Amino acid sequence: LFSIGLVELELDGTVRLQGGQPIPTYDQEIIEGFAHVFTGWTYAGSPSFSSGVRDYVRPMIAFEAFHDTGEKRLLRGAILPAGRTAAEDLKDALDTIFSHPNVAPFISRQLIQRLVTSNPSPGYVRRVAQRFEDDGRGVRGNLGAVVRAILFDDEARRGHLDASLTFGKLKEPLLRLSAT
Repeated sequence: LFSIGLVELELDGTVRLQGGQPIPTYDQEIIEGFAHVFTGWTYAGSPSFSSGVRDYVRPMIAFEAFHDTGEKRLLRGAILPAGRTAAEDLKDALDTIFSHPNVAPFISRQLIQRLVTSNPSPGYVRRVAQRFEDDGRGVRGNLGAVVRAILFDDEARRGHLDASLTFGKLKEPLLRLSAT
């Protein structure tokens, strides 16, 4: 859920409103649905579900006896039916998140802020989000194409000339303090 943000976004990263209020992307029921999806997973190499073995390198494994097999309600009305395996639930839950329309503008804005400027224009976010949606070869989520779109965009290359008062990166407070 950290990949979509708290409120619904337009493709240009601006907040969608309903009755003058931001539209939340999820509620408590959806959080609980995702929590149930992730039940039964533990560290790789564990001889039992609660063995205490912690392998942070290899992928986690599922213990089906500890997985909630009930119905799960996820984003945008998606429902995972009862009686499925942990792996099936995980795959479909991740696909549900990845297909959410907020992923492209939310991730694009975050990457622009980390790589180029703290205050990107909606047009800049839209152009990068469009590249996230389709890399030119019909692939969604190609991060190589997204980073190229971020770095080669006119705003990234000319922003310091066109909007010198609002363009640039703000230092995080701790970094600013430690750099003086």
